[in-house]
Amino acid sequence: MKKLWRCNVCNDIHYGVKAPTICPTCGAKMAFTLIDYPESMKVIFDDGERLDEVDKLLEVWNKFAEGKPFKVNPDEVFVRTLAKGELENQKNHGLKYCPCRITTGDRFEDLALICPCNFFIQPVYKESGECWCGLFVKRD
Repeated sequence: MKKLWRCNVCNDIHYGVKAPTICPTCGAKMAFTLIDYPESMKVIFDDGERLDEVDKLLEVWNKFAEGKPFKVNPDEVFVRTLAKGELENQKNHGLKYCPCRITTGDRFEDLALICPCNFFIQPVYKESGECWCGLFVKRD
């Protein structure tokens, strides 16, 4: 059964069966704590510090991919466009939703669309070696 998890370092919210070992937002190891729905809504609607610049977001994505079987897509123009899309989603919707996925408007359901998503389970990753939007690609 899926549960809600919060990173104690950066307040990243994860919805899944288990918490990530490494936070995809800040790179902290073993920093997730099980939380309940009211706490997750408080974190989501908090207007605290955000990663609001393309270069900061690129730095986080590169750190997230370190030591993994995938890397950030080497096409920098493409990756910067995705980062701008995510930041636009954050501005318009309050969270960094994947710029190539359509939100439903249901905040709880849309948590699965926050980038980086759980792309390992997506058929497109298994077939083509890249995540849904092409931000992350398998290492050579």
